[in-house]
Amino acid sequence: MGFCFGSRQAAGRARTSGVQSLRSAWTWRVAISGSTALAGCGTTGLSAVVAAVLLSVTPLSSLEGVAEVPFALYQQHLIVTKGSIGPLNGLSLLIDTGTIPSMVDVRIARKLHVQAEPSMLVAFGQRVAIRSTILNGFRIGARQPDAVPAGVSDLSYLDGVRIDAIVGLDVLARTSFSIDYREHVLRFSPGGREEFVVPLEVVWPFLTVQMTIEGQRIRLLVDTGSSDLVLFRSRMPAALSHVPWRGDKTVQYASGAARLQRLDLRQVRLGTRGWDKLTAWALDRVLDGYPPSIDGVLGVLALDCRRVRFDFERNEFGCSP
Repeated sequence: MGFCFGSRQAAGRARTSGVQSLRSAWTWRVAISGSTALAGCGTTGLSAVVAAVLLSVTPLSSLEGVAEVPFALYQQHLIVTKGSIGPLNGLSLLIDTGTIPSMVDVRIARKLHVQAEPSMLVAFGQRVAIRSTILNGFRIGARQPDAVPAGVSDLSYLDGVRIDAIVGLDVLARTSFSIDYREHVLRFSPGGREEFVVPLEVVWPFLTVQMTIEGQRIRLLVDTGSSDLVLFRSRMPAALSHVPWRGDKTVQYASGAARLQRLDLRQVRLGTRGWDKLTAWALDRVLDGYPPSIDGVLGVLALDCRRVRFDFERNEFGCSP
């Protein structure tokens, strides 16, 4: 799940290290993207504002050094916490590293009386017309970023819970954070490490990791808003074409329904952790708006993690099973 602003020419590759260079890469491209992406359609002005915000490298301001924010878990993977935007309190906010920039539901945008301009969303290869704006007074627990660029769309496609806004990577990447799925706590803090780690790299504008399957390297977008490991069938290495599919399912994305085919992967490795067998899903769809080096999406709970960490000081993704 996710969203992105900017020109399609910005879908190149940029690897960086550290949060400073991560923001520099975003600013250099003057765009924003996510596992769902926004194509360039009337977003030039907003993109310039996005670049200015990220160039400032302003961390999330807080009244405390380590902020703990409780959350509820829906559909066994959607992280929903309470927060505020402007004068509106008690909003349901979805935490999603696959969304860039953040999103706000049309209901909330109307209540805030924000000005919005036309934009185009690309979600798993499908285009959806939305609008874009700038949000002020965005708060998550004790954390409060400065002005937040945001898409405006109908978020009711998320079943089982009413989402008022999605907190995307443009907000989350301003400080290292961990997600404890057992204690249902989101922690914004530097330091700390999980049981196994893997380098976290930017392939503009996504956070990615490299996974090895039967000796074949693939690059995956790291997405807390997804529950599955999804491989793009058109980008799977030829050596994996023999993997049989064992059933299918239909999932609902921002762009509508998509059919996924189940695969049982063998000899899987991520960093120092290995799996003899790991379930994945293949998406057979034309992909528009994704860098050619992105081979799929890694929903972190597909790894059976009880806690994950996004470390922007060490540039690592960590997981504790």
